Amino acid sequence: MGRLGIATGSILRLPKVFRATPVCSVRISTRQLETVLNQVESITLRAQALVAGRSQADLTNSLESTSWSVAQCLDHLAQTTNAFLPVISDAIARAPRLTTNRGLRTGALTRLFIRNLEPPYKLRFKVLTALVPREHDIVSARAAFEESQARLEGTIQSAIGLAVDQVRIESPVYARFSYNVYGALRMMAAHQRRHLWQMEQILKALDARPSATPPKSGQ
Repeated sequence: MGRLGIATGSILRLPKVFRATPVCSVRISTRQLETVLNQVESITLRAQALVAGRSQADLTNSLESTSWSVAQCLDHLAQTTNAFLPVISDAIARAPRLTTNRGLRTGALTRLFIRNLEPPYKLRFKVLTALVPREHDIVSARAAFEESQARLEGTIQSAIGLAVDQVRIESPVYARFSYNVYGALRMMAAHQRRHLWQMEQILKALDARPSATPPKSGQ
């Protein structure tokens, strides 16, 4: 098949010839990409758990007029992923095969950017107009998010065995930034954790609101 990994559903599996071999025989790069894939899958499951059993109001209300709702966070993540995937896929298509068992490199500036993305965050970034949430309906936002997650998982799997740290992309949202594909995939996972944490804070704040006091009898 020309690939070291075989995609089965959303789980990365190695061909049978490799499964019975010691762990040290598995490419370092394969384990790195499997880590990113596991992170993305965990984010999807956590987002699903957060919205499960919640009311439409909880998931579509904002705490302030300038803040986002849970639905808007999911829509933003879907838009961001869909903006990055075409350029990442194009770069993967031209990536050379790895000829040695080495680790993939992220890049110093990208590592710094990832650290600033990770929650709990202090540094805030201005969101470009193209990525400002448009979808307020939780059903549509969740469907868009889960579809984009599935596409992202497939893209990560397609990078197995390739030197994706040797091909670079220009950011489709911030033109002055560029990074190699492995760094971009790690950055996307960190960006998702950032907004997953934001969703958790929104719901915690909603749960902490005092409940309305029922009117006294006779009033």
